[in-house]
Amino acid sequence: MVLPFASALLLQSGCICGPGPNVGGYDEEFKDPPKSIQGVKFVESKKGGDPGVVGCADGQREGFADLKKHPRIAGCLVSWPGVKSLRDAPTGKVCGDDGEVCEVPADACSPGWHVCGTNGKNTDLKSHTSWRACDKETGPGKFIAAISHGQTDELCPPPPTASTQFPCMESGYCSEPVCCGEDCQYGKCRDAVWRGKTKISLGKAEGCGAATSERNGGILCCFDGSGNPKPAAPTPPPPTAASESDSASAGGSDSAGGSDSAGGSASAGGSGSASGSAGAAPIDTTKTEANAPSGPVADPTRSPTAVVGAKPTAPPPT
Repeated sequence: MVLPFASALLLQSGCICGPGPNVGGYDEEFKDPPKSIQGVKFVESKKGGDPGVVGCADGQREGFADLKKHPRIAGCLVSWPGVKSLRDAPTGKVCGDDGEVCEVPADACSPGWHVCGTNGKNTDLKSHTSWRACDKETGPGKFIAAISHGQTDELCPPPPTASTQFPCMESGYCSEPVCCGEDCQYGKCRDAVWRGKTKISLGKAEGCGAATSERNGGILCCFDGSGNPKPAAPTPPPPTAASESDSASAGGSDSAGGSDSAGGSASAGGSGSASGSAGAAPIDTTKTEANAPSGPVADPTRSPTAVVGAKPTAPPPT
């Protein structure tokens, strides 16, 4: 009678996080499973958003749909084959609930985001949202983090500190992942992230390290950086054939302008219009005509004082 009495005291204390590993087949498929998310009507954000701002690889949220109110955390609905750990490294595959099937849960998060709690610290969730938003503002369904809600499956732990490292257990007591959303439930241990306010995806058959997308396909994605994510800078469009033709024409005008500039220099010498034409021949200064002065000249057939081209003058008075 000692063991049953001790078990009764343990249950009366409100703690089911131990002792010992699973007993009674909880690790088996369909034994004590979490609630399915199939058929849930999620509240979604607008399609086609910038994944770097939305947080979901497919550019649309199914949890925390108000991006302005919740810029640093996203609920992303995806599917993956078989049983996966929420801490499996992402493959970089772009996937989502309306598109490709993911390889691992972490592929739900866009580049620059990660599955909340991957580092095993409850402060990761605390720095991205509050217990009230997690409970009341996520929306329908369940969205889970990569953190089991207990520090061990052998003992109901004391409240965690900032340095507490949480595991990602596959199944059993305290293995269930921390959860945000209307379908999340309280377990007996409620202190994992927010003291007395932490909910989980209840069902010991699927812990943080062994989740299926049928029952735990909603993923919490947290922004990597400090502050809020910024939209990506727009990429300038590539040049078209028409714009390249315009550029060539503009280049031709510039070239002609260069000739005009050269002509401007010639104009200073008194022959701007001729030299302004592209390809005009240079003046041959070796010819006599080129050396002839342009003003009045002396006529050798007349008197030495006669000047060709001079205006006639009246004879002096007698």
